[in-house]
Order: sequence, then structure tokens, then C-alpha cells
Amino acid sequence: MELLQLRYFRTAAKFENFSKAAAYHMIPQSAISKTVKKLELELNCQLFDRNGKNISLNSNGRNFLKHVDKALNTLDEGINKLKEDEPQIISIQIASGVRIADKLISYVQQNFPNLKIVLYQGESKQGITIDFSIMQLPVDTYRYNYLKLTNEEIMIATHKKNPLSKKNAIQLSDLQREKFITYDSNNPFRIFINNYCEQNGFLPNIIFEAHSVDSFRSMIDANLGIAFVPSSSWNSVESKDVKLIPIKDHPMRQLVIAWDKNKAMSDSYEQFLSLVKKWLPNQPTYILNPEYSSNPQ
Repeated sequence: MELLQLRYFRTAAKFENFSKAAAYHMIPQSAISKTVKKLELELNCQLFDRNGKNISLNSNGRNFLKHVDKALNTLDEGINKLKEDEPQIISIQIASGVRIADKLISYVQQNFPNLKIVLYQGESKQGITIDFSIMQLPVDTYRYNYLKLTNEEIMIATHKKNPLSKKNAIQLSDLQREKFITYDSNNPFRIFINNYCEQNGFLPNIIFEAHSVDSFRSMIDANLGIAFVPSSSWNSVESKDVKLIPIKDHPMRQLVIAWDKNKAMSDSYEQFLSLVKKWLPNQPTYILNPEYSSNPQ
């Protein structure tokens, strides 16, 4: 006796019609009638009374159906329980905002322990499927939906030996003669800084373009130049020789979590987004350098 025989029998018994049972399972009617006939031969009794093309469940069939229902329901419950216990997987690209990403993912994993999160940092790579991206605005709204996470203050990172480190706040005009370290031209943060400088009529003197966070930081640690930096992300790694100085107009970048509009949303995706929405009200609207806690004007 096979499991499929029992499932086909139960459907035929519910409908008392082989054609409807076949349509339900999307198989030929002959497959249903042959399967039921084989089951009857194995049980050595008829389960249906047949009158031409019409069938009706007889007393044997009604009695057997009670046990089949109970057995299949128990089996289906066990299968569903195993599926619930299986780790569910989503992938997240962290293009910007490592510090806020760490806090968010920690919260999600505490409240959704069955969810396995695979993280990718930096730009997306060919052949890798990304479910969600933590990035900065702007976002292509024709392709993505997104939730706003927070605003992060942009500051100037300078070595403590630089005279700028004596200032409590600076304006762009103070930086005309400074040498700048920056990321490469395709980096989203570099693009944001380019736009900010252009809007304010400022042209930074760029002497080095870094392709990694480590080389970016090491150049500033060596007092080879200054840099625009996202304050919270920078502060996630201590540097005793570098000071962050706020810019007087308090530039901000807005961090969001985005996902493809055209991608089907599974239950795990929906649950993940639900947790993100629960987490958001407890987060600050602005991420500022802890040393400078005044609200931006």
C-alpha cells in the first residue's frame, strides 16, 4: 500500500466522483480509478459502490476513510512541523551602514531564531542572489521598495596632529588647503560626498582613492590626509590617533533597507520585514557621533 493510494482514495471519497478527484490532483481520471481499484484489491474489499459512471462510498469505504483521514492528518502535521523547524535563509547585502546593520540583524536573530541570514558586504557580485540590501538613498524606486532606517551624520576624520583637530566644528571653507582621502569613484558613499561638495561649491583636493575600508583608514591613521566619513560606522572601530569633527551644516545620509519589487515575498521575507518594522520605532531618527550629541539644525 502506497501513500499516494491513500491520498487519491481520500479525495475520491470526499467528492464521490473520480473526474473531480482527477481534476483536483491534475492527473487523468484513469489514474484515479486504477489507483483506487488497486487499493481495493489489496484490501480485498470494495470501497465504492459503482453504478455506471457514478460512484458512492459504501460502508467499507466510510469506515476506512475515518482511519485514512486520521493517518494522513497526523502525517501532514509531522511534515509541517519538520518544515517549520528547518532553517529559513535570506541574504542581505550591506552596501552602507555596517553599524546599524549589525544592530538590526542581532534583533532579528533574537526574535526569529529559525532564520539563517547570509551577509554580503560591499557591492553585489554576479551570480549571488540578494534578498535585501541595506544602502543609502537614492534608490531606484522603479525597481525597489524600501523602508527608511535612519539618518547618519557625515563628519570629517582627521589625525590628531592636524591643526584641524583643535576645532569643535568646521565648515567646508576651512578645508580648502587640506588633502583628502576618499573611496573610489563607483563607491556609493563617494558619489554621495561628490554631490554634497558640488551642491556647496566645494572641490576637495583628492590625493588618494581607496578600494577598501582598511586602506582608507590606514591612510588617515598615518596622517596622510583627511576624509569625509559616516560617523557611526567609523566609530565602530576605535582609532586613538583620529578625531571626528562635525561639519557646521550637519550633512546626513539616509540609510534604508530595500528589496526587489518584482520578487515574490515568501513567509520568511514577510516575517523578516515585520520584525524590521517592530525594531524601527526604538531606533534614533539620527545617528550622531556620541561625542557631539546635539541635534542637527
